[in-house]
Amino acid sequence: MAKRFILGFCTGLLFFITINLISAHLASDCGLLAVFGRDACADDIARAGWPLQFYEDGGFAYHHSFNIFFLVINIGAGLIFGALSGWLFSRSAKPVPK
Repeated sequence: MAKRFILGFCTGLLFFITINLISAHLASDCGLLAVFGRDACADDIARAGWPLQFYEDGGFAYHHSFNIFFLVINIGAGLIFGALSGWLFSRSAKPVPK
């Protein structure tokens, strides 16, 4: 049971991280490379965070914002999502009657 829970937890956490990366790619002006500072755009805005945006950087009139409280909420949401998926994955199926 613990092995199935860990597998479900890691799968749920990986899914949550993937959603965050896709969200950062779509919300940033020049894609995911802007979040990592490897883009060629001159005045782009890089944004990160799902369900709450915790990071924003750049722009023509440069600004930078980082909200640690929203980051903690996002990490907690990811852990809860992983725990729920682990719990659902570890539930044993009812045996099929013969």
